[in-house]
Amino acid sequence: MDPKHLYYLAEIVRYGSLNRASERLGVVQPTLTRVVKIIEDKAGAPVLRRGRYGVTPTEVGKRLANVGQAIAQQVTDADKVLEQWRAGLYEELRIGVGPMLAVTIMPGFLLKSLGQAWPYSMQVTTATAGRLVDRLNYGALDVAIAPSQLRLHQEALDQEVVFEDRMAVYAGLNSPLLEKRGPISPAELADAPWIETGVMANIDQSSGGVFESLGLTSTTSKLTFTGDISMALSLLQQSDLLLALPENLAAHIPTIEPRQKLKVDAELPSRDIAIWVTKSNKDHPAVQHFTKALRRHIAAL
Repeated sequence: MDPKHLYYLAEIVRYGSLNRASERLGVVQPTLTRVVKIIEDKAGAPVLRRGRYGVTPTEVGKRLANVGQAIAQQVTDADKVLEQWRAGLYEELRIGVGPMLAVTIMPGFLLKSLGQAWPYSMQVTTATAGRLVDRLNYGALDVAIAPSQLRLHQEALDQEVVFEDRMAVYAGLNSPLLEKRGPISPAELADAPWIETGVMANIDQSSGGVFESLGLTSTTSKLTFTGDISMALSLLQQSDLLLALPENLAAHIPTIEPRQKLKVDAELPSRDIAIWVTKSNKDHPAVQHFTKALRRHIAAL
């Protein structure tokens, strides 16, 4: 089947009208009508239902349109490559960033990079650490900035710790524990409501490790967030909830006040940040340039 025909079908389904699709594609409507007829002849079934307000796909039409959408995305990607090439950006670096980094030190670094004459563009993905490392292994990312303590397949990966950190406990602004002067006892921590983040990250020292370090063997979180930290941080400012966060990264979150970090009589797990790359890709000039720039930025914090 002609890929161009599937692309046209996808646009017809997208706009719900042959007329609007013809305007978008820059082809006359009879051409699209003919393309639909060719597809239906090959499918042996209708691919569109015509109604009062336009067209909708049949089941086989929907499946073929999905293939056409993938082709359309490739066309968009090709246009993007041309635009980047004309702008002097000769390649794209695919970067993965963990949720805490996305709301702390990475925005400043990326903003600074926009003022530099780097010969590549950057595509940034935010996800849990486990998913980022998986994407590295599958070749979907070139670099990941994520916690170094991971229990994942790492045979093909290298990591370099660039930011040392340790977990700490933070209380919501409505928590009575903020009035305590000395260390908070395990009993008081156990009685408080907890929220958790990053349980999908496959990190050895996750919140479970925090609970164990505090002697809270039977404590569980009633609310868990994965892949995003913003809602948890918002709740921290309007509740009595407790949340374990990396201390040095949390210091870069303007909504968290220093007094919200609780004094606890325990050494909590480390949560160092590393630059992850595949061993086969670590000597790539763009990867080396990016990691060197990030190291300089972190050292200057």
